[in-house]
Amino acid sequence: MVLGEGPIYRASDSTLHWFDPLDSPSELYILPVDPDTGSPKGEAKVFTLEDSVTVAAFRKDKPGSYIAAYYQGVCFLDEATGKFKVVREIFSTAERDQRRFNDGGVDAAGRFWLAEIDITATKFPLGQIPKEYGEPKGRLWRYDPDGSLHLMLPGGLVCGNGVKWSHDNKTSKRAHVDGGSFLLTNPLLEVYMNDSVGQKITALDFDLETGAVSNQRTLVDFHGTTSEPDGMVIELVTASTTERQKLEGTNFE
Repeated sequence: MVLGEGPIYRASDSTLHWFDPLDSPSELYILPVDPDTGSPKGEAKVFTLEDSVTVAAFRKDKPGSYIAAYYQGVCFLDEATGKFKVVREIFSTAERDQRRFNDGGVDAAGRFWLAEIDITATKFPLGQIPKEYGEPKGRLWRYDPDGSLHLMLPGGLVCGNGVKWSHDNKTSKRAHVDGGSFLLTNPLLEVYMNDSVGQKITALDFDLETGAVSNQRTLVDFHGTTSEPDGMVIELVTASTTERQKLEGTNFE
């Protein structure tokens, strides 16, 4: 591969699906794997795609179909053929030298989120975008099951990556009691997003019912290093009943 992106696992047939968006033409890979060890079982099937695809999710009640981000917007992709149907072109062909879609994710209400790359901004040395360039132009979008499209962040991304939500729709907060360190849950929901070339992880408050976001803030800043946060997995860590009882009424950050 030139660049492996968007791996997703399907438990029903124990297959791993991913894309090579920078190959020419772009490709879809489907690899059978052992469900216990994760080891490959045979060779991957490889499908040639009509355009670059970077991230996808399996569609509910639509076997063999993905919702995906292609170069310019949202598409439905057929697993058996690699053919896709454009369902929403978000930016025009004339802008293909300025921006492209990269990573994304699906929230607990089935909304598909997709983040852009500002192609010009990625060409500057890491962490050295000139002030005269202004704010990076990469945006974050949300495509809902009813077909509506929503602009969630109007700019600020160099390379949007790793869109994920707080596990089980709850955030984790660390508390320290009697020399021990424990994690508690908080009813506030959050969505997290990496900007790999922009060298930061962003957090936003998230309303599951409406899909709205607010209170945008930098969670981790990697400027001054060579680090580029890319993919993301949210891990659930729970406290035992005894630990929760010990923490009852405790103030924590």
